[in-house]
Amino acid sequence: RAVVWKQGKTSRRRFAELRRLGVSRDLAAQTVGSCHGAWRLAKSPALYFALSTRYFPTLGLVTLHPVAPAA
Repeated sequence: RAVVWKQGKTSRRRFAELRRLGVSRDLAAQTVGSCHGAWRLAKSPALYFALSTRYFPTLGLVTLHPVAPAA
């Protein structure tokens, strides 16, 4: 999440991307305006919602956490 956040570069782009991913206007503005760094914001509610574990396979990334076989 921190790496994706840092790729946004500008506050305007980060805000637009959070809104596109379904984050409310207030929460997106609060997150973009935060003075905390990318690693700390990676655990924020906005990024957890917008960049859930379902988001990363859409980027073509593989999971490092193996899925347990069904019993």
